[in-house]
Amino acid sequence: MQPNPSDETLIAQFGMPRSELIQATDQHTLTVQAWLSSRSPQAARFNGKGIKASSTGFKIPLLNLALGCDFPADTSTAEIEEEVRAVIDFFAKRNVPWYWWLNTKPSPQAIGQILEKCGLQYDAPPLPAMIAPNRQDETSFPAHSKDIRVWRANSIADLQAASKIRRLAFRFAEGQAMTYFEDMPSDWLDDSSPARLFLAGKSESDPMSIGAMIEGAGIPGIYVMATLPNQHRKGYGKAILTRLLAEASVSESRIVALTASKAGAALYSQFGFLHLFDFDFYSLPGQ
Repeated sequence: MQPNPSDETLIAQFGMPRSELIQATDQHTLTVQAWLSSRSPQAARFNGKGIKASSTGFKIPLLNLALGCDFPADTSTAEIEEEVRAVIDFFAKRNVPWYWWLNTKPSPQAIGQILEKCGLQYDAPPLPAMIAPNRQDETSFPAHSKDIRVWRANSIADLQAASKIRRLAFRFAEGQAMTYFEDMPSDWLDDSSPARLFLAGKSESDPMSIGAMIEGAGIPGIYVMATLPNQHRKGYGKAILTRLLAEASVSESRIVALTASKAGAALYSQFGFLHLFDFDFYSLPGQ
């Protein structure tokens, strides 16, 4: 992971100070993750005084999330602990593994200590958040094979292929999220949805990679990037990302955001993404 850019670099590229960029990216990411972790026929939500949680019901931690912590300043520690335990109970009744995805400025600031008191533990390493200027010159992007086709998902067959690619790429538990995309076709096919799902392959009958542009809090973001395990380093990810950034350029936002795995960070850096900050996670031991 590259070091964080200087304040001068951020101002020059985005016209915004670091604090504003962090706040905007934080809000965007949690907005989209709340949407993603609530998209399934069996989804459920928890809305408390200072905590919101969403659960798809799949046994996949990143699809069951407590998101942020925003209690009023006069909330007592006892009230906060009671709500934290209510969140733990919410996921226990769902019988799913889950994460607590913390925002960058939680209230109270010491929520980590309260989570640990209630039995959660810090889940290292933190997750990098990266941003790039919107509407970059596509000629500056790394090249990919011109025989790779990229198309927007437009059928149930495309959604079925996307579910398979994602499941294999991320090694989902056996039997989990088998029909994730096709169970919610309007989320991925309708123009009214905040999401645009794309596939890449040598032909539309044989897709190898997927990725989505999802807008949240006024910012476009890159999500669900996945390539079949035996098709890495063949240019599919570069082709998808090039198309997603073109799609994002329609937005008036000055930035495009994403969260990066260790493996993905190097690719994103080639497309102008800069490491801005890290998200912290907590989870229950042994889940």
